[in-house]
Amino acid sequence: MGQDGALKTHDMVQETENGKMGMDGCGRLRSFDLNQEPECDRDTFIEKSGSSIGGHEDEEADELVGAIGVDDVMKLTFDMEEEAGEFYKLYAKLSGFGIRKSNAKRDADGISRFRKWVCCYEGYRNEKWFNYEDRKREAKPITRTRCGACFRVKYDIESVKYVVTRFIMEHNHPLASETSVQHIRSHRKVSDAEYAQAKSLKLVGARICQIMKHFVIKAGGYSNVGFCIKDLYNRMNEERRKDIFNGDAEGALGFLAAKKDADDMFFYKYHVDNEGRLAMLFWADSKSRADFSVFGDVLVFDTTYKINKYRKPLVVLAGVNNHLNSTVFGCALLSDERIETYEWVLSTFVEAMKGRKPVAVMTDGDSAMRRAIKNLLPDACHRLCSWHLHRNARSNIRCEEFNNRFYNLMGESVALLSLRIGGLGWLMNVGWQRMSG
Repeated sequence: MGQDGALKTHDMVQETENGKMGMDGCGRLRSFDLNQEPECDRDTFIEKSGSSIGGHEDEEADELVGAIGVDDVMKLTFDMEEEAGEFYKLYAKLSGFGIRKSNAKRDADGISRFRKWVCCYEGYRNEKWFNYEDRKREAKPITRTRCGACFRVKYDIESVKYVVTRFIMEHNHPLASETSVQHIRSHRKVSDAEYAQAKSLKLVGARICQIMKHFVIKAGGYSNVGFCIKDLYNRMNEERRKDIFNGDAEGALGFLAAKKDADDMFFYKYHVDNEGRLAMLFWADSKSRADFSVFGDVLVFDTTYKINKYRKPLVVLAGVNNHLNSTVFGCALLSDERIETYEWVLSTFVEAMKGRKPVAVMTDGDSAMRRAIKNLLPDACHRLCSWHLHRNARSNIRCEEFNNRFYNLMGESVALLSLRIGGLGWLMNVGWQRMSG
């Protein structure tokens, strides 16, 4: 293709920037010069295609995309790797297929030496996924067809630009139509304006599913939105994680400091790592400290496995009162589950309880937790909790009658132990009041 073809391709980019094809955020394509010859030699042979690319019902879009040839694309240069990716993404959307990143190589300075993008149908499924004997669910449909369409750029040291070294246009699968191409994964995106509107609706109490319905009604249907509800969930969670990273730790410490000012018996302590990030946090209010002074002979050391929004272990130090109700003695938010971390929790807990140590400790049997208890509480009796014992019995013993009787026996033993240890002082007070009356 000669100079006329290059001018047609340049016109496509200009019309796309002006919004004629409905593509937003492609202003970076203005720096592309289709007539510029790269100064470096090509190190990869060029795959040429004799067929034009279709897939759109819109005739004007087909004409603009069909005007691009291999020779025109091979003349392109880019200042950054991201610009090359945006170009191929725009080309793929106008053509009717999705893309994803493939091979890449970076040097010691972090500069990308080459990058390759492929069609979303590239590759094939490994044969081992077809040979499952005890398959519990139906296999996912096969979507990859070993499509060879790709786009590769290489960093040229002399021109300090990225030049195209390979461009294959042919596909071995049908291309998507103009109305359905926006639902391909690589082309779905929640724009900044749409996120700002969704955030405003979220602040006034609207749920994400309701916000998605608002976008659908406003756009006139799901086919005109440009993203699905999962993309909206992901964008909202991503921005929320950024807010947590930027200042949530300071807000938590400020809140605990305010609780300390309002309650003199409130206790909290934290530890930061070498990079100045909050690594461990412990807190206990006045009621928790008072309950431990009465019912603190038995301590339940439980760790929830990253079920909070911070994705960090939450340690709950609890026990039972004289009514056999659970009572919380303290809580800790940790960054990991190492022995040193659990030792810090136990030492801080003993400090908060004015040096008093429990007589017995019940855990789930974690090895790091068991080692920390042995180091910090050597005189305490360490036992497994009844729930884990019952679970181990059910997984190893198939007799339902035995498991039920074993569970009831453990429940009676725990109740008697709690009355004996935790409620001894309460029973003595009741008996003294009756004798005095």
